[in-house]
Amino acid sequence: MKKTILLLLIVVSFYSLKAQESSESSSPGKLYVGAKAGYGITNFESTLKSESNFSKISYNNYSLGILAGYKLNGLISFQLEGNFAQYGARKIIPTYIYSPQSPLLASFGPTSTVDHVDMDIYTIDIPLTIKLSLKEGNFTPYIYGGVNYGINVYGKSSIVRKSTYNEVSDYRTSTDNITQRIISNEFAPVGGCGVMVNMFNLSFFGDVRYKYGFTNLSNVDNGLGFTNSALWVSAGILFEL
Repeated sequence: MKKTILLLLIVVSFYSLKAQESSESSSPGKLYVGAKAGYGITNFESTLKSESNFSKISYNNYSLGILAGYKLNGLISFQLEGNFAQYGARKIIPTYIYSPQSPLLASFGPTSTVDHVDMDIYTIDIPLTIKLSLKEGNFTPYIYGGVNYGINVYGKSSIVRKSTYNEVSDYRTSTDNITQRIISNEFAPVGGCGVMVNMFNLSFFGDVRYKYGFTNLSNVDNGLGFTNSALWVSAGILFEL
């Protein structure tokens, strides 16, 4: 971690010097605000190295948010976001959040059994990042990195039960509030890259971001736990103040 921070400081220092020497630098000290939407692919993993099949990768997650930033100069800016995001896990091992004796997992004879359990966590993500533009102009590629503070506001499980009568199967889903079974706060490093198109005081951007989850999200004292990493593809608009 110390080496990573040192490398980031070196890169920021390099870009700061480059911006000062550039005759094409934009006017410093500009504030901007914006909005964005994202599509996410999430991967929940067990904290036990011996367990590699805690859940299936989840697609079709989403995020919506607002952002504000400060351009230190033509190449460096600081950005703060507030995003509402869904993180889903499919076909989890249910005993990570429920006891094996839980009535929610009970089989009612040979005709009614739990087929699988899904999980969704709804989070307010607050990433703080440093963005480095690779060049100046109307078409600007950039890279960025920072830390994401996640506030888990709601969690639910979807218990899919399979019932069989006369060799005909029927699937029914019930939901359970598991908010108290998920920790409230999470810190995770984030990094990504993107492209910005500048038009007058407006800028349109698209980027790819990876959030590396290493915090155990389980609030259940059973010796088990899980983490959440995610790949986000986002697009949005910025407006300079």
